[in-house]
Amino acid sequence: MNRLLLLWLCLLLHLPLAGAPRPAAAPGPGKTLEFVENKGQWPKIVRYQAELPGGRLYLTSTGFTYSFLSAATFGQLNHHQSEGGDTDQPRPTTAAPAEARGHAYTVSFEGGNARAALLPEQATAGTRNYFLGSNPREWASGVTGYRQVRYQGVYPGIEVRVYENAGQHLEYDFELAPGAKPDNIRLRYAGPDAVRLSAEGQLLIETSVGTIVEQAPLAWQTTAAGRRLPVSCRFELRGATVGFRLGSYDPKLSLTIDPTVLFSSFTGSLADNWGFTATYDAQGNMYSGGVAFGPGYPVSTGAFQTSFAGMADVAIIKYKVTTSGPAARLYATYLGGARTDAPHSLVVNGRNELVILGSTGSNNFPVIAPAAQRSFRGGQPVNPLGGGVLDQTGYPEGSDLFVATLGPDGNRLLAATYLGGSANDGLNLNLANNYGDQFRGDVLTDGDNNVYIASTTSSADFPVAGALQKTLRGATDAVVCQLPRLLDRLNWSTYLGGTGADAAFSLQLTPERLLYVGGASTGTDFPTVAGSLQPQAAGGREGFVVALAPGGGSLRHGTYLGTSADELAFFVQLDNSGDVYVLGQTNSKAYPKTPGLYGTPGAQQFIHKLDATLSTTMFSTTFGSAQSEHELSPTAFLVDDCERVYVAGWGGSTNRGYSTGTTRNLPVTPDAAQRTTDGNDFYLAEFAAGLTKLEYATFYGEQGGRGEHVDGGTSRFSKKGVVYQAVCGGCGGTQGFPVPPGASFYTDRNGSSNCNNAAFAINFDIITADPGATRYACASDGPVLLGGQPAGGTWSGPGVVRRPDGRYEFRPTPELVGRNVLQYTVQATGICVSTRPMALIVAKPLPVTLAPLAPVCATAGPVTLQGTPAGGTWSGPRGLSGSTFDPRLSGPGTFTLTYSISDTLACGAASTTITVNAPAVPKAGPDLTLCAYETTPFQLTGATPAGGTWSGPGVTAAGLFTPPDTRLRGGIFTLTYTINESGCAVTATRRVLLAPSPTTDAPLQVPVCERYPQFTGLAPLTLTMKPVLTGGTYEWDFGDGSPHSTEENPEHVFTQPGRYTVRLVARYANCTVETSFAPVIVNRTFVPNIITPNRDKENQTFMPYFSCRTTQLSLYNRWGSKVYETADYHDDWQATGLPDGVYYYQLKDADGRTAKGWLTVLR
Repeated sequence: MNRLLLLWLCLLLHLPLAGAPRPAAAPGPGKTLEFVENKGQWPKIVRYQAELPGGRLYLTSTGFTYSFLSAATFGQLNHHQSEGGDTDQPRPTTAAPAEARGHAYTVSFEGGNARAALLPEQATAGTRNYFLGSNPREWASGVTGYRQVRYQGVYPGIEVRVYENAGQHLEYDFELAPGAKPDNIRLRYAGPDAVRLSAEGQLLIETSVGTIVEQAPLAWQTTAAGRRLPVSCRFELRGATVGFRLGSYDPKLSLTIDPTVLFSSFTGSLADNWGFTATYDAQGNMYSGGVAFGPGYPVSTGAFQTSFAGMADVAIIKYKVTTSGPAARLYATYLGGARTDAPHSLVVNGRNELVILGSTGSNNFPVIAPAAQRSFRGGQPVNPLGGGVLDQTGYPEGSDLFVATLGPDGNRLLAATYLGGSANDGLNLNLANNYGDQFRGDVLTDGDNNVYIASTTSSADFPVAGALQKTLRGATDAVVCQLPRLLDRLNWSTYLGGTGADAAFSLQLTPERLLYVGGASTGTDFPTVAGSLQPQAAGGREGFVVALAPGGGSLRHGTYLGTSADELAFFVQLDNSGDVYVLGQTNSKAYPKTPGLYGTPGAQQFIHKLDATLSTTMFSTTFGSAQSEHELSPTAFLVDDCERVYVAGWGGSTNRGYSTGTTRNLPVTPDAAQRTTDGNDFYLAEFAAGLTKLEYATFYGEQGGRGEHVDGGTSRFSKKGVVYQAVCGGCGGTQGFPVPPGASFYTDRNGSSNCNNAAFAINFDIITADPGATRYACASDGPVLLGGQPAGGTWSGPGVVRRPDGRYEFRPTPELVGRNVLQYTVQATGICVSTRPMALIVAKPLPVTLAPLAPVCATAGPVTLQGTPAGGTWSGPRGLSGSTFDPRLSGPGTFTLTYSISDTLACGAASTTITVNAPAVPKAGPDLTLCAYETTPFQLTGATPAGGTWSGPGVTAAGLFTPPDTRLRGGIFTLTYTINESGCAVTATRRVLLAPSPTTDAPLQVPVCERYPQFTGLAPLTLTMKPVLTGGTYEWDFGDGSPHSTEENPEHVFTQPGRYTVRLVARYANCTVETSFAPVIVNRTFVPNIITPNRDKENQTFMPYFSCRTTQLSLYNRWGSKVYETADYHDDWQATGLPDGVYYYQLKDADGRTAKGWLTVLR
């Protein structure tokens, strides 16, 4: 009866390379390595990053950087008991978080191109988003991953390709074009403890946390026919630099050198990531939330230590559950700061935005201003899951709550805020009855997208507003808050508790916005209401359920729920009648069981139904196996439209510090998806309405391994009966998490060598009405067709009309302006029907006026459209974008533009037309060339169509052109012919070239010799010649006997000192112009080796004819001591105050040219 839709979903944003040996059977050959681009989320030096077993690989422009963590301090420090593990589960502690040992090293392309281009290839599905830290400039969204990256031009003719090979190992190939030199390849290793070669020719990179092995390289050449020809190849190690020694090969063929990197000695993995919470959206997509661990880019090479508490961030993935493979991942997002951040609960609001409730120990969590609370308050150091085992989730500076909202595509952090006081907030340290209870809490939204949260605090200054209870009464109190969608303030916030310890775990909201809260208390004075089912505590820890009035300022209903033993109320649900269902745990063997109900006397999981006022028990029962202690930690709970009850939870060895119960003796039905258990699995059950029988029950989990569980947080059933469950599974690197035939999955392998956040969705195949989201209409609109899922149901409510074809429509009228609640009803099971409301909001008419639009030309720029009132949207033809219309995109014609404006209060629309005229195609006539002596005005002819106007140098509007006076240098003049027809002003141009006059001694337009202005330059002197006027043909004579040049701007080298006259013969159509230029004076390049500063005015100073550019001079005596230095030498050094002797000089000009030698000083 139940259709399974299952997902084995690795949560980490970058799936790690699968290199380590696994206890379970080897997985299939799927690609796992992803090179993720850097869009600002990492330091600028990083171009791409990839997850590896035990570490990370960073690709930079100059090579690779590896960063690894020790298996002993990370991979083996986990929260899972061994299969026969002990029962001493660690409890919350204030011990400082442990340090993780790591090691980093770099591999650089020595002598290579530091600006080599990195080209990614084979993009992977989905996008990634990084909101890490409080600086938005370091956030990144829409980040893409790739299967391989290619370095281009690392060495001449050599590329490097980095990728994952068929054996799922990291590989980097050097691909050499024909003629490229393999001797150029030099890999320099910096940071390892040692680099050596093994007897088998492997390269061993020894670090403080393990040894990385690079397999003996292979090499081959490929023929034109595609056949590989092997070439002998081995590593060549010189100190810390590695090259390759090749046998004989054909240099005319391309060559590939292929090392492979193994990480099999690493068992700890940065891909270690734990499952916390899951939810769904209206389309049935799944959102899985957990904690992912990993250090940042290493600031230096060699061994390092880092705090585990600085490596835990919130990781969110959105999946499409009906798709398998890479396309199932729609987006993945990291969220967090410098310390531990953990998600407790997820929910999707009416705008398809994901709201996250969690705890943070980071003082730089990404908060969006304005926020209800912008600063971190923190508290006392704490490891909520226990010291020595869960150091990864420590909070060394205490904790605050956070609430954050992601946009529908996950690429925008829409809102985020802290919530907390000066002590710890959000961590349930006193009422944990199961492993992971420390991270319980709940978040939900209402029809206006207000956000409600339930959690706990030990802060006496937790922010409150409009509170039922303004002060902290016990060691911890529950807290319940409402915030607006943008999280920029507290609508209301209240403590809820007595003088004991209190925590809130679950929320439910009625249509009237009465808020039911479930949780637990150790006090005898928790706030209840007289006349309730149990106004007084019975002893021990008690469950509680209360109902807060809208606004949170008063208690409408409230009761304890328990016996003299311990009880905790983990989940609350409401049925269509408003009755209240509670799922919890009891330590009593005598929890009340209503006669005639399904149940197991003495079992320690209870379901209790109360009336809406919490004054009467409708029924209660316990279920399970009646073992000595509770078997299940509840994770999800549902009451459907037919009052069937659904439960999900996990049990087994991970919970042994809290309970000895397992899943071994829990009842399952014959049609169970999994009928056997190893005692450490998930358990899912469906009970008939009224809990009269168990309709379906199944185990779900791996057979063997360390046991599936969650590390905190809550998952959810949708009202359609689909459970969306986050799982921490595959712990120890196992691959046995079940993926049944036909089930959809993102990946069926555990890419981590420890744990991965798995997730599954199981559809219990119930029928429930789904009318869809809130809809809007204008009072002036026509009929609005109503749909619903499944099809074939009936609609009722104001304005609803059944059409002759059997379908339903809503007919808006002015009388229906406002919010109309319509009901959609379908037949569910048996006599049960499912009815769901949908709001249809009719807005009143709103007058709309539009600014008139004049005709425009098809070549004109964008036209700004104006409508009143502001804030509406335009629709219409191609060329319309926002409030601008671009006639260049629409083309000629007459077009209708419509302006619509609407909100929940009013709406209206109006239309207008705009005419776009086609432009004429003018021609200005052929270009002209005039000789210098042609100065008589003349009329321009040949322009079409007639009737245009002229503009430009020397021309009248009517087209009479007078050649401008150029003082004999000539010129090129552009004349414009403009036609203006039907509002279209279009132009055409023609060129008139006026040739220069012949001249002598014309300036050559070459750079000045700065240091020796009497010379043009020093030999050899390279000059680029420029004619007086462009646009002709040329013959250059350089005056030094060298061949003539016909280039327009020839570059010529005067190799010898001398005086040269450059001549040019230029031809412009029928005009020939001869020009002689000013002389080119070239001096010799000469640096003297002796000066005689004896005041005879001969050879007094050091005068090097070295460069025309500013020159730097340094002088040293024979012992190497600097005796003189200047950045701008002016030929004035005469060894003042220095003895005769030999000096060493160094010259360097502004272009980097250098000269050096010996200089003798002799007086």
